[in-house]
Amino acid sequence: MQLVRETYAELSTPGGQAAELMSHPDMTVAGSGLGELAYGPEVVAQMANGVSSFGYVWEPETVATWQEGDVAWAQILGTVHVMSDDVEDHVPNWTTAVFVKGTEGWQWRYWGRSEPQRSPRV
Repeated sequence: MQLVRETYAELSTPGGQAAELMSHPDMTVAGSGLGELAYGPEVVAQMANGVSSFGYVWEPETVATWQEGDVAWAQILGTVHVMSDDVEDHVPNWTTAVFVKGTEGWQWRYWGRSEPQRSPRV
């Protein structure tokens, strides 16, 4: 939970350190947009730095976690607060996450994000 909250806070901070939290060599990200795929720390860092530069506020609201040994995964349901043309919008955001516990504590291994739609295409 602490890593999730810390990561969301860093994603909400322009110039934040989200990239450092997702820097493991095996880190992978799948965003909700076409082509939003990142493999490895360099590409993930570019994506994380780009997202944090938008100034959106990422808020985890409901987090369910499971753990087996040194592997844990989570379902993170929340919102992203977006300000565009002086209009604030709250976009639903669902994340699937995988973590591995190493010598330095829990680390991200996978972030898969979606924006739920009223009428999914598939």
